[in-house]
Amino acid sequence: MNVRNQPTVIIPFILKKIGSQVLADRMNDLLSDFNVFNQNVKGFHWNFIGPDFFDLHEKFEDLSGKLSQDISKLANSIRMTGYEPLHSYSDYLKNSIHKEITGVNSDEESILCVIEGLTSLILSCRMSAIEAEEADEMFTEKMLRQFAFELENELWVFTMFAKY
Repeated sequence: MNVRNQPTVIIPFILKKIGSQVLADRMNDLLSDFNVFNQNVKGFHWNFIGPDFFDLHEKFEDLSGKLSQDISKLANSIRMTGYEPLHSYSDYLKNSIHKEITGVNSDEESILCVIEGLTSLILSCRMSAIEAEEADEMFTEKMLRQFAFELENELWVFTMFAKY
């Protein structure tokens, strides 16, 4: 096919809009938080031992799958605002408030780590949603508020596990 005969693709205005650098930086920090926390959750999933193995093994896997979907949505949202999402683990570790967690394989300790991680992710999502609102990025704001809502549901589940 001849390239010269290709129709011109018109990019809708909304996709050409350049978002604020502050919001892009906040979103990349959030992307880093999601990635480091997700890797920690994968570690809990892979290495967990204990009497609640089957229940928690499945919960960790479900949470990791949800986080992976959100990571993809976050990266796409950063691209849509005209910026580049971070994509290396060295950048994630440098920009995340989360730290790598190793050697945790008991139910009590892993559940507490997940509760702390979810709590900080919820706060970060809320703060980022406020910045998205200020930048008039309605799609991003709605997405981040939805992330916070869904993470609050996950937090409730793990909090119930911790009580029993």
